[in-house]
Amino acid sequence: MPTETEALDIYKSSIHFDGLNIANFSRDIFEAWHAGGITGVSCTCGLWEGLRGSLANVVQWKEWFEEHSDLIVQAHTVADIRRAKESGRTAVLLSWQNTAGIEDQLSYLRVFRDLGVRKMQLTYNTQNYSGAGYTELRDSGLTGFGRQVVDEMAKLGIVCDLSHVGPQTSEDVINYAPEGKPPCFSHVLPGGLKEHPRNKDDRLIKLIASKGGFIGLSQFGPHMAKGNDSTIDDYVDALDYVIGLAGEDLVGIGSDASEGHGRPSDFMAWCNKDKGYARQLTPWGSQKVVKPLGPLADRAQLAVAMARKGWSEEKMRKVLGENWLKYLERILGE
Repeated sequence: MPTETEALDIYKSSIHFDGLNIANFSRDIFEAWHAGGITGVSCTCGLWEGLRGSLANVVQWKEWFEEHSDLIVQAHTVADIRRAKESGRTAVLLSWQNTAGIEDQLSYLRVFRDLGVRKMQLTYNTQNYSGAGYTELRDSGLTGFGRQVVDEMAKLGIVCDLSHVGPQTSEDVINYAPEGKPPCFSHVLPGGLKEHPRNKDDRLIKLIASKGGFIGLSQFGPHMAKGNDSTIDDYVDALDYVIGLAGEDLVGIGSDASEGHGRPSDFMAWCNKDKGYARQLTPWGSQKVVKPLGPLADRAQLAVAMARKGWSEEKMRKVLGENWLKYLERILGE
């Protein structure tokens, strides 16, 4: 097994893909990714916004790709992510945490796919045209329109994420999704270690894995077994727990890093209200949240923690990023 020192060398040569970042994006964050050796990141560029706001977010990212081309590059395919590793930059996979941006128009999916939004969460916390989020008062499952959205996303090569989606809607999507195009939980924690509505229970984790779907683990302290006392070693324990349910090839990192955002802040308050302005959904916009992976610039410490747990080099490389890339290759295509 690698020593902790050897783990740092393994990390440097590995692909590290983070399945969800909602940081306060700026050059400071892009430099932190570079310092942390993060190869690729799925970045939230849509949450409550409709068509116009979602387009504005993509425009902002296009400007960043041009202004900070020494640090970041847009990823449309897995090949783009591997090329970013070779060039010493971080590949950004533009992602939504809601399908609010398509409003009620299926055809808008193609427009955003062509702009490079290649991963979309079906719902964010509450009900939309497609289904229910996990805070909704009644989860009535995947809607008829939602079935069409799932079909179109699969056809267009857009990843379907179910992290904030309610349990019944999640189960419906997992069972309905076209063969070979399974959904993912990009940033979740296991309910088997801590029961919480936002966490996914063992049955759902096993179900999504049985279809070839992917599970990325969040580092959201309050939803971990020890709450805000959780450490990076506890995070690796959570990875091992989910690997025990889903296997070693379908598990990776989805940190849900929010570096640069204060708590409280206007942004967090907006995230935590239905549609961005109505009822408060969770208390986390203003309460302390420990994220045990630490600063983005220190992400190599994750490999050190894996070594402390006796992980093999192969297992480390897979969970750090290779597993994500194999899954993404199936969905994104060439």
